[in-house]
Amino acid sequence: MEQRRSQWNFETTDDGWLWTVVHADNTKETSAAPFKTLKECADDAAQHGYVAWKAENERRRDLVLGVSKILAKESSSE
Repeated sequence: MEQRRSQWNFETTDDGWLWTVVHADNTKETSAAPFKTLKECADDAAQHGYVAWKAENERRRDLVLGVSKILAKESSSE
C-alpha cells in the first residue's frame, strides 16, 4: 500500500514563519517566502495541501456555536 502522508514542519526565523513539507516520495517543498504570522504561514501551507485537524474541543465548540446561531435565527423569525 502506498504511503500518502506528508510531514509538515513550521518554524520561525529572524525573517518570519516558514513551512516545510516532506512528501511520501521524499520530495521536499518549502514556502516561497517567510510570513509575518504563523496563521498566515499555515493558511499558505493549506493552499499547498496542508490539512490541520481541529482538536475535539474545537469541533464541539464549532458545533455548539452553529446550533446556537440556527436557534437564534429561528427564534428571531417567529
